[in-house]
Amino acid sequence: MDAEALDVWAASPVDAASMYGLGIHFWHMLSDADHLVSLPVTPLVYQDAEFRFEGALDARRANVLAEFGELVNRVPTHPLWRPPATVHLWDVYGEVLGADLARSALTADERARYDGALAYLYDSDPATGTPVPSPELRAYRATRQAWLDADTEYHRAESAAALSSDQAVRDQWTRVDEPRLRQARDDAMDAWQTVGHKAEVDDALRESSELAAKSPSGVWKRHRDTFNPNIPGQFSTAPNGLRYAPTYYSPAAALDTPWTAVTMNRELFLTLAPGAPKEFGAALGSRASDDSFASLSFEYRVVSVLRPWLDPPMELFGSRAWRFSSGVRELSDGGAVPQGRCPSYVESIALARKVHLTREAHQYTAFGSGENNFSPMTTCEWDTGRLHVTMDIADHRWEWGGSGGTLVPGHPRTGLAALGLVDYDSLDGHALDVLPYAHSPIAGGQLSDGAVFAVRTPRRKLVKVQVVSHGPTLSIRFQEYEMTSSAAWTSDTEEDDVFIAGLVCRRLPKCPDPDGTLEW
Repeated sequence: MDAEALDVWAASPVDAASMYGLGIHFWHMLSDADHLVSLPVTPLVYQDAEFRFEGALDARRANVLAEFGELVNRVPTHPLWRPPATVHLWDVYGEVLGADLARSALTADERARYDGALAYLYDSDPATGTPVPSPELRAYRATRQAWLDADTEYHRAESAAALSSDQAVRDQWTRVDEPRLRQARDDAMDAWQTVGHKAEVDDALRESSELAAKSPSGVWKRHRDTFNPNIPGQFSTAPNGLRYAPTYYSPAAALDTPWTAVTMNRELFLTLAPGAPKEFGAALGSRASDDSFASLSFEYRVVSVLRPWLDPPMELFGSRAWRFSSGVRELSDGGAVPQGRCPSYVESIALARKVHLTREAHQYTAFGSGENNFSPMTTCEWDTGRLHVTMDIADHRWEWGGSGGTLVPGHPRTGLAALGLVDYDSLDGHALDVLPYAHSPIAGGQLSDGAVFAVRTPRRKLVKVQVVSHGPTLSIRFQEYEMTSSAAWTSDTEEDDVFIAGLVCRRLPKCPDPDGTLEW
């Protein structure tokens, strides 16, 4: 971590491990084919009372609104949030508004259909005459967001249950949580379809999107009439002098609606961490992922970023009816990790609060060791290569399938870790304690002569095992460790803190990507 980051961490109430845990949680939950999650290197935190943008704003909330708008309109960097504060989405938007457009080619019938779709989706603001979302489109977006929230929570809980080794947790998911969350998701879909006019709005959006490619001048005019960043007077200015284009989060009442509570135990932490970008841990320092992490609990809410002045963004960025002048660099190359001057933009943010971290330090004492040879207890099947041998390690029965078989734990909450050809003698209880354990069998191919594996029992007993030889007879040596002492300490954020814990960024396709079949 650099010196600037260290200063911020020292002044912040949130632990580096908390930020890391939040980061890997949101990375796994919100990354997909169309979205990248960017993790703030230093905490982005507001007070609940000032992070509210509805109604008349006092000077402090007006300044926070401007700061929020400036922040989420920076061109993102991935996987860490370190964008320069010099280029913003409104700058890129201004470039696109000035791009070369294909000629309009709508027939009279297509023009009528296009105008009808726009009339359904947008009204004219009586004060300014600019287009604003119709009541139907606003209801569509609100109920769609509610369905996305319900769907996200369903899949989060499903994933947490699948990753848990606790049979009670999996049973709770199957018998209670899955039916309840599925019903909540179904209810949200019903509301989207009825209150949110889903079919009608979808048809209008599809019609306008398909026909817009034949009438780019009309699309561009509507956007210019709404907000033209090339005209300085259209920006707002905060009491602190910051110039910005007003940007909000939706739903506006998100701070007052129920948030989802999450607890990440050490097992889940060790399961998720290897799949997250290595840059997360490198940026946050060794304390972010050291072996003292025990559990992290927090509440979270994912909210959309609302830009009345760019609505909807992909209507422009996804269009193939425009191009830059020769020599102007592209915004995005459309790659899996897109590159360019603006390869993505912030589409939503993950908020977190009530972050509670528990750290623990354990001491382990060696108490039992030995060497054993195990012979077949059942008929050998040499043609299939299966050989079942029962053995007892750390009070639990195991099955050994030699000659390419598997080592199967005899208890669903017992963990295994295949370590390969490592130094058996150097492993102590502390080293075994910090390993990521899985609950699936170890294939015989991973257990060649000299290979080491580790065992963690439901009683937190740890065992290191080395295969001396395997085949018709399994020979091992082992050392058991038992936890003899434990110390715990906690870290809590302030009750009113609201963190922007992840910025969910929409990838841009290749942009611009002019359609060669259009007239230019």
